[in-house]
Amino acid sequence: MTAQPKTVWVLDDHFLIAEAIGKILTDEVDYQYQAGFTQSAPLLEALRLQGAPDYLLLDINLNGEDGIALCKQLKKNWPALHIIMLTGLSQPAIIKNSLKNGASGFLLKNMQHAELIECLKQVGDGETYLHAPIEKVLLESSIPGKSGRSDFLPKLSRREKEVLDLIVKEYTTQEIADALFLSVNTVETHRASLLTKLGARNIAGLVRITLEKGLLDK
Repeated sequence: MTAQPKTVWVLDDHFLIAEAIGKILTDEVDYQYQAGFTQSAPLLEALRLQGAPDYLLLDINLNGEDGIALCKQLKKNWPALHIIMLTGLSQPAIIKNSLKNGASGFLLKNMQHAELIECLKQVGDGETYLHAPIEKVLLESSIPGKSGRSDFLPKLSRREKEVLDLIVKEYTTQEIADALFLSVNTVETHRASLLTKLGARNIAGLVRITLEKGLLDK
């Protein structure tokens, strides 16, 4: 009896990426591209209605949404789902945050056909897959004096800096919402994104990192 192919979904704010993945997998017998999404809401709805696929290729920058935070949420609700980050970002802090929040693999968007298939195979076997350029970045960041990118911190948007500034000034969530004319939910979303991007576990850690790195001075 022939085994059913493993299913693959893609979430990327550029649908051309999903189409490209679909073309790569067209002739594969072990893997089947099943669906592509450009926003998280339709993806979450499909997960609730259809259940999870075997793999999700997930972009990190989702036109205002935080892919790493979404990865954490998805793994909490669908723990068997294999999530592979598919991105153009290769900074050590982002890679480590992705893996810490549930990603099983990390691929750059310039990957080759064979690299995608090898990634799916290794992740399906329970291993963590890192694209070769990603392994090199992590290795260099761990060697003193080899690369300054180990101190890399993701670029913050203007709005994130505004929220961060008020957090440091000990404003409450409601006070931040009032000051910036935002909803409480939007403020909480920005705060969660800041925690994820900066690798902080709580608000105290967020403030400490902000002051140590001088994030609001830049």
